[in-house]
Amino acid sequence: MKDNVELAKDYTDWMVKTGGYAKDMTMRDEFAALAMQGLFASDAKHHHEDADIFDVVAEAAYKIADAMLKERAK
Repeated sequence: MKDNVELAKDYTDWMVKTGGYAKDMTMRDEFAALAMQGLFASDAKHHHEDADIFDVVAEAAYKIADAMLKERAK
């Protein structure tokens, strides 16, 4: 079994080699992901019971991300 030092080195080597899990993730994607977490954690998901909840939340998350980027650019 590997010790913590070996595990940390393996992880660091993997990060350098691959760029990590989200190497193609944009700031917009990051903001949308954070917004999506908030939407799923809140009551917002209960207001769209007739719609496909995943489509509704994904669309709302990217709208929030776009608003954040717009505000950030000011």
